[in-house]
Amino acid sequence: MRVITCPRPSKAGKLYGVVDAFPGIWSGKVLDVGCRSGAFREALHRYYPKVKYVGLDLCSGADTIADLGKGLPFGCAVFDVVVALDVLEHTDNIHRALEELCWVAGRFVVITLPNLYELKTRMRILLGHPVSGKYGLPVERPRDRHRWFFSFDEARTFITHSAKIGGFSILDEGCLIGPRRAARGVGELAVSRFPNLLSPWYVALLQRNTAIGS
Repeated sequence: MRVITCPRPSKAGKLYGVVDAFPGIWSGKVLDVGCRSGAFREALHRYYPKVKYVGLDLCSGADTIADLGKGLPFGCAVFDVVVALDVLEHTDNIHRALEELCWVAGRFVVITLPNLYELKTRMRILLGHPVSGKYGLPVERPRDRHRWFFSFDEARTFITHSAKIGGFSILDEGCLIGPRRAARGVGELAVSRFPNLLSPWYVALLQRNTAIGS
């Protein structure tokens, strides 16, 4: 299993890591689903300034305001690349959400999913600490939360199966880790062999099996 190390220990570093991981796909129109503040635009345009970026989110400020869970407001294969980084786990119907991503993607879909079976998360649970603000039972209704709790292997199996249904196949995949983890001596071989235990994220590059119109 390929191991991808993010260049910086931050959310922005993770975005740059994803851009660097798949250098041959960034062209044409790119849809960033769950774009939040649009930070992926900066990471993308730093190396690929000619790419037409469209950010989609529930919040104001996005280029397109829409709810992935209710369907995307675009036609079939409108975008060359569709990106959904740590997004699917927020949706109630994760299977339909992935179908939507595949529907609007003409060539590629890039997905990251968190691995909740990773060692750091296991230790927090054993010690009685909250996993994150996206889980647990808060006293007040949260604005957002994760709906799904799954392992690296489960994420991989789900993406592989669902991509096939949507007419896509996995072109590349791997373990996504931060630079601090690598600096602490967690070798790539160990992460590759034990992703359920050592990889915080699963990342996959999906490719449409048949070009639209062929």
